[in-house]
Amino acid sequence: DIKPSDINKVIRDFSRNHAHKTVATQLGVINMVLQYGVAFGFCPVNVARDLVVPSNLPKSKRTMPSSEDIQAIKNSEDDPIGVFAKIALYTGMRRGEILALHWEDFDFDNRTISITKSIEYVDSKPRTKQPKTEGSVGYVPILDALLPHLHKARGIVFQYNGDYWHNSYFDDRWREYCRKYNLSCTPHQLRHAYATMLYESGIEPAQAMVLLRHRQISTTIDVYTDIRKNYQSNLFTSVIGLDIR
Repeated sequence: DIKPSDINKVIRDFSRNHAHKTVATQLGVINMVLQYGVAFGFCPVNVARDLVVPSNLPKSKRTMPSSEDIQAIKNSEDDPIGVFAKIALYTGMRRGEILALHWEDFDFDNRTISITKSIEYVDSKPRTKQPKTEGSVGYVPILDALLPHLHKARGIVFQYNGDYWHNSYFDDRWREYCRKYNLSCTPHQLRHAYATMLYESGIEPAQAMVLLRHRQISTTIDVYTDIRKNYQSNLFTSVIGLDIR
């Protein structure tokens, strides 16, 4: 009994209080539900198939960790969650990519980290998958600032009882870490800090695209544009204190 107009009303009501990306995700979920219904004979057609996200919605802003957050991470202990935070800050890797790391992925001779997999959670349990996009597969350099916090070993870097960290285990460790060091940032904000470091170091968008492993150069340009606007608005000044060239 669902009509396209019903879905459209839901999406427009939802868009009044949410940014573009969140609305697009919501419409995507509805599409998948209805496509499942078509595949298994519950409904004759996916009535959401041709619907689009309303135009001119605000886009969520990428936010930078505070200088206090970054300094606290630099000074934090090298327990597992502290090492996780430093890898995120100094490589720009995504959370799932870091949690999937094995020590064999670290090439200390060539000073690189190989990124070939990521962690996803099914019923809160971890399993490996391919990284976010084909462009996400690759290498990132091990910066001088990160090297002292790593060591040569074998097996899963972030493991508990021989397995990857479960979602709840990571969340508990991160909350404890934030309380201990009075942090207010998320792991993904550290990726934006890395992008800012690239910008400050004069890395061109084409090179930054490779280091950030974006699928399209337009994504990198959007990130750089946000950073440039923040500088122009004096929202933050140079806080990374690294030269990666």
